[in-house]
Amino acid sequence: QAEHEFPGSDQSVRRFCRRLTNSMPLPFRRLEVLPGTEAQIDFGTGAMVVIPDDQALPVGVKARRRKTHVLRVVLSHSRKAHSEAVFRQTTDEFIRCIENAFHHFGGVPETIVIDNLKAAVTQADWYDPEINPKFQSFCRHYGTAIMPTKPRTPRHKGKTERGVAYVQDNALKG
Repeated sequence: QAEHEFPGSDQSVRRFCRRLTNSMPLPFRRLEVLPGTEAQIDFGTGAMVVIPDDQALPVGVKARRRKTHVLRVVLSHSRKAHSEAVFRQTTDEFIRCIENAFHHFGGVPETIVIDNLKAAVTQADWYDPEINPKFQSFCRHYGTAIMPTKPRTPRHKGKTERGVAYVQDNALKG
């Protein structure tokens, strides 16, 4: 107040500074990668599916409507994507969907970026996550590295997050 001859009170300055810090969004840097370097993977909730009367229901399932999950794999350089709907988010389903994506793309990326879903990561941690042994073996077989994101940080997979919402709002809306 003395240096700049500000007539207002100390609380006025604090309110102004608090408003500045709340209104400034976190800066994001766009990361570009080389072709074949990275794929980002994410699961989202899909549409309900009605099972026809003439189709046999699985054991233990009484309802005719089933919830689906959508797996979206996006190549980070080209943004080419593969989407697949499944009924459960098990490790076997997760591996099968990723393998289908590899066949769809005609190759395997060097690194796959995943969130901390239970099918792939048994213990989420930023510095030392515990990877599901079955998924780790799958990635070793295909020669790709696993890069889990920081827990509760969807911006680390920004190229696929919006793609899941697009599939939910368009392809699966009806």
